Amino acid sequence: MRGRHYNIFIITEKNFYKSFYLSDRTIFSIFLFFSIITTLAIILFIYNTNVSITEMKQNIAEEQHHEYLKKIAKLKNQILELKTQLQNQIHFDNKQRNFLKMASIHPDIWSMGIGGRNDYKKFANLSFYNRKTLENLNKDIDIMKGQLTLRERSIREIEDKLIQKFELWKRIPSINPVPGSEISSGFGYRVDPFEKDVRMHEGLDLSAPKGTPVYATGDGVVIFADWNIGYGYVVDIDHGYGFVTRYAHLSKILVHEGENVKRGQMIGRVGGTGRAICPHLHYEVIVAGIKVNPVNYISFKDVVID
Repeated sequence: MRGRHYNIFIITEKNFYKSFYLSDRTIFSIFLFFSIITTLAIILFIYNTNVSITEMKQNIAEEQHHEYLKKIAKLKNQILELKTQLQNQIHFDNKQRNFLKMASIHPDIWSMGIGGRNDYKKFANLSFYNRKTLENLNKDIDIMKGQLTLRERSIREIEDKLIQKFELWKRIPSINPVPGSEISSGFGYRVDPFEKDVRMHEGLDLSAPKGTPVYATGDGVVIFADWNIGYGYVVDIDHGYGFVTRYAHLSKILVHEGENVKRGQMIGRVGGTGRAICPHLHYEVIVAGIKVNPVNYISFKDVVID
């Protein structure tokens, strides 16, 4: 069967015309040609679009990676600063413990800190370099967390020790019971002013006019406040920790047995009661039942010993 043929006429404004003779095959070839061109154009457009999207994604990924590197570098610097601060805290912790005569924490313990085992599986999908970087940073952070926990515990221990020391300090006799007074007779052997023979003087005699205030030299509990023959009117204070102080020859007692007193609290007035030839305070410090030299527990500006 023969194919169809087509005549195409083109007529211009000047009545000039031109005709074309086209067969089915020619028309099909033309259609096929333009179809191929169109298809290629579409494919090229899609390809160029994909390339553009890929380049865009790559640019975004590069920017994100660059930003990631900047953040990692900043994080490393911050961790380095924290490490330096922690090392200063560790050094200060050792100084505090040495001052308070506490055992220092071993460097190996500080280097490990306190904490549990951490799981870094969440970084498994990252590249090897990024995974290792983040793992190392997280390990540093975990160690610092442990060191902070250890430092917190150490601070609590130091606070407890300070409270104990402060409680002890409040109770240890450490001030002049008659401020501004001088020692008229010291601790040790001397000629007894009444018997005229050599006897042990187990305290200090502090010269002061009658009625001068007498103060407790440390926190404690009054265990005796009454007349005691040779001592006259006397106050004994138990400070705990084995310390007892005695204030004798008082003209007046201002506290009572069982009363809690504070360092610097007025407990009586200077007198000359008992075996005394003139107004003064006879002051004793007793440690674990043994009478010791009170000078070791008082800082005097001027000391005059007969």
